[in-house]
Amino acid sequence: MAKIAVRRINEWDGPSMLKIYSPYTGTPYAPEQTPPELQAYIARIDTYTYGLGWLLCEIDSTPAGFCHLTEDRTDPKNLFSVEFQLYVKPEFQRKGVGTALWTLMRDMMELGSRRQVFAGIDPRNKEALAFFQAMGFSPAGETAEGETLLRYTLTPADPEAERPIKPYLLENVDYEAARERAAKLVTL
Repeated sequence: MAKIAVRRINEWDGPSMLKIYSPYTGTPYAPEQTPPELQAYIARIDTYTYGLGWLLCEIDSTPAGFCHLTEDRTDPKNLFSVEFQLYVKPEFQRKGVGTALWTLMRDMMELGSRRQVFAGIDPRNKEALAFFQAMGFSPAGETAEGETLLRYTLTPADPEAERPIKPYLLENVDYEAARERAAKLVTL
């Protein structure tokens, strides 16, 4: 039986995550035309991991996919609104990896009292559009770059919170329970 882990990442995961991300660059599936240099990518991980969140899914210690949050490009000062990006190795697509990553990130955002999340998808990426719609996202217009903008309304743990809770400050018991639930969504 395969060992499946869905977890927060750190800079040491940078090289394996860049290997997953690089083939997507220069395609409708990624915002960048060329892969970033490793050191720049690790700096990006450091910047966003502790404030917004990055997650990795591993199957038998092999990275299968990852996701991360960035500021909402339509409203970057809104701390309760973020943008979600997801990348899964082709051989692990349609096996629940994306669902597991989204589910854990959604749970973490809700525990952290975030209120909404967006995904900007190139309209040619029919698989991604179908995935996000299956996860409950709804159309929210178009980005300045011509992407289809999808929105998901979260159910924050504290709808009146003055600030969201950073992912690494969540209660460990809540995080671990959400991790276990997410890992069960991967089907090999």
